[in-house]
Amino acid sequence: MSEQEIHVGECGGGTIAGEPNAAPPRPQRIVLTLVTGFALLILGLFLSLITGIFPISYAEILEVFFSSNPNPTFVEVVYHIRMPFALDMLLLGGCLAVSGTLLQLRTANRFASPTLTGLMPGAMVGLCVVLLLGMDMDSFGSMALCIAGAVFGGFIVFTLNKIRFIRGRSAGIHLFMIGFIIDVVLRSASGVIMLLGENQQEWAISQGGWGIREGSFTFWLAVLTILVAGSVFAFPKQLSPLYIPFAIVLTAVTVWACGTIGYIGLIVPYFMRCMIGNRPRLLILGSVFWGGGLLMLAKVISAKINEPVGFPVTPVLACIGIPFLIFMVWIEWKRSSLLESSRF
Repeated sequence: MSEQEIHVGECGGGTIAGEPNAAPPRPQRIVLTLVTGFALLILGLFLSLITGIFPISYAEILEVFFSSNPNPTFVEVVYHIRMPFALDMLLLGGCLAVSGTLLQLRTANRFASPTLTGLMPGAMVGLCVVLLLGMDMDSFGSMALCIAGAVFGGFIVFTLNKIRFIRGRSAGIHLFMIGFIIDVVLRSASGVIMLLGENQQEWAISQGGWGIREGSFTFWLAVLTILVAGSVFAFPKQLSPLYIPFAIVLTAVTVWACGTIGYIGLIVPYFMRCMIGNRPRLLILGSVFWGGGLLMLAKVISAKINEPVGFPVTPVLACIGIPFLIFMVWIEWKRSSLLESSRF
């Protein structure tokens, strides 16, 4: 396959084409990636259970799980408080990573992510409208407004991305620049909307990604994740036209549940594709492992930074995401330069 065919495939919206002269990943590397992701998920879950205002040691956690007569206080804290929250974080991270994977598979663009395609900032606009109108945050109407906002943000980015006003650059850099501008614009619009309302604290929590609001969303997140992941596992080729609608719903639900969380939907799918290749089933499985594990670890670190109040999780993820994003831009810019030089 030629470079030109790959470039056309990236711009045309089909499924991802393989890298030129790139050997398929070895089975050992695929297995190692999945096993490491699962270990990361288990580690994040374990650390989430011992981290909190109420101190619980490693031995006491093991006592809760394996002892026939555990401490009732520890059982209450672990099973009824920390376990549901940890499962929510696992599913939220998995949803964002799967959303980014579906976007990259469908658009054939390395920079396709919930943030840079406008889905997450658009859903944030919808959430701010919910807060402005004083709607019940746990209602399906508020979720529907988040989905509508994600559709609106995605429509803007995908429409502008068809305008090839940046000559001599690859589709990845083009999407990055368009997505970054629209992200700033929509986030500013969210701030303007909330200036008209009264619930400033709720908006600040949602905007900063402090954590899940009061109430557990585990059931709906689990149903949605199983539905989407199971559909892709069963019919990866037949359902490829639905990848973007799936990504819209997954992103909107995460924003509805906990506000904006950046970087996971970009760096995890990119890393997975580098390690596993373009295999939808394995990519979905690996994205759930790595996305959920990474978000749980980031939440543990953010909780330790400013105990007992906590710290927003997005700045913690930015410590990994920003250097990774700079590396991606450099790689894409270098690749586009090679494409330009090969034409002469």
